[in-house]
Order: sequence, then structure tokens, then C-alpha cells
Amino acid sequence: MKTLNPRLKINHPLNIEQDFALILTASIDIKGMPKAYPTVAEQRQEDYYNSVKYYVNNQPRIQKIIFIENSGWPLDRVQEAIKDNPHNKKVEFISLNCNDFPRQLGKGYGECLLIEKGLEQSNLIQTVTHFAKITGRIYLKNMTQILERTEEYYDCLCDYKDQGWRIRKLWGEKYVGPHCDTRFLVFSRDFYQNYIKPLHQQHQKGCFYIETQFYDQIKSLEGEQKIINRFAIEPDFQGIAGHFGGKNYSSRKERTKFMIRAWTRKLIPTLHL
Repeated sequence: MKTLNPRLKINHPLNIEQDFALILTASIDIKGMPKAYPTVAEQRQEDYYNSVKYYVNNQPRIQKIIFIENSGWPLDRVQEAIKDNPHNKKVEFISLNCNDFPRQLGKGYGECLLIEKGLEQSNLIQTVTHFAKITGRIYLKNMTQILERTEEYYDCLCDYKDQGWRIRKLWGEKYVGPHCDTRFLVFSRDFYQNYIKPLHQQHQKGCFYIETQFYDQIKSLEGEQKIINRFAIEPDFQGIAGHFGGKNYSSRKERTKFMIRAWTRKLIPTLHL
């Protein structure tokens, strides 16, 4: 992936239509990955079909989409999602076969490897300055609003979860400790190339913890790079999570948590739940 000309790094808001691409990460055949949900490839294929269809038919300002799948599964069914393309979006499908890494390295390792190998094959990525990564089976209903509310240039736009983990433990979530929400992040191409791309090669005792390692790396670059570590509004995720036994983001419990976080973000913006 080519390095951007530094002269193009101008302090202005991101041109979403021209300079931004959305990457949907996908793994249809999990090939025995522990704790992945669901496990049936055909079900996952339909989930990805529905996700691509959603992003093609909604949020018209997001004009460029890159779908990257890592198990070598045929993409004919998923590609049917763009037969109706009312906003004339550019959509690129990339098929990889790199889901054979040691399982103990974890899903985060596989996703990072997918992005690295996928972007090496992408033509659409060459037309943008920034890209977002989103977990491919879930929907971020207010993605455009998050991007629009960020009114200055950035190298990295992310959401830290580094203060409210004790409360999250009370909610029953097993993970504790400061981390970065890796369901949705935005990078400039240079920032990704220089600081994020190499991370998955840094294992911790044979496992790659994507949330903590992204957090540690991004936080270490504050002051050196232009980093915005808090979304202006609470991200509204929908769909079924690929972990926690298939957590439903539309359930009463998850919607209650969303409302609490949304109001907290407004009233106490420095509290990162």
C-alpha cells in the first residue's frame, strides 16, 4: 500500500464521499476458531449478505466499501447484495485464504491479518486517505453521524474504554481493564501502515489481545499523532455479536446499556464507559 504524500495531510474535516472507505471484515468458515459465533458457515454467509446489503442501501455519504473475507469461501451469495445499489456505491470484494493460523492467537490476530493481506490486494483503498474497519456482521446505525460530528483532521478516530471497566464488570462482562473498542475504528492510511499494521506480530504469550494492544499503541502516540479517542456520540450497534455466545445488541439489556452510555457521554463526556 502506497504511502500518502505528506503535503496532502491538511488540517480539514474528512471528505466522507471521496476520501473514506469502509472495510467490512468477514470470516465465513471459522475453521474451528474457539468462542466464535455462530459456527455454521451458511448462517454466517447470510449474515454478511445482510450486512453488505444494509451498507449499500443506507448511509449514502459512505460511498466506498471493501468487503474482505479470509477463509476462501465463495463470495457469490454475498455479492448478490449489491444487485440493487441505489446510491451507486463502489464496492470491492476480496477473497483470501489465510484463516489457517494457530487458533490460540485468537480472532483479533485473524482480523488484523485479514486487513493487512486484503489491503495489499485492494484497488479502492488507493483512492482514499482514511478507512474504517468494522466487524462485518454488525451494523453501526449512526456511523455517518459519528464521522460528521468529527470536524477536524485526524490520524486515528477511536473510542477508548479505559475508565468504566469496573461498571462493565458489574454488568456481567468478563473483560476488565482499559482497552479500545475495536468494533469500529478509523485510521489514516499512513497511521495504519506505520503503527497498526505491525501490531499483530507482537504476541503476548502466544495470543494477540487486539483491544488492549490497539489501546496501548494508540495511547502511546497521543501528542505525536492527531488522535481523537472519543466519539462525539454513542455508537449505536445492531445485530448479533460474534462473541459472548451471540450477544444481541437489540436486546433489552443491551439497549439499556446503550441509553446509559449515551446519556453519560452527554452529561459526563470525560467518563469513558
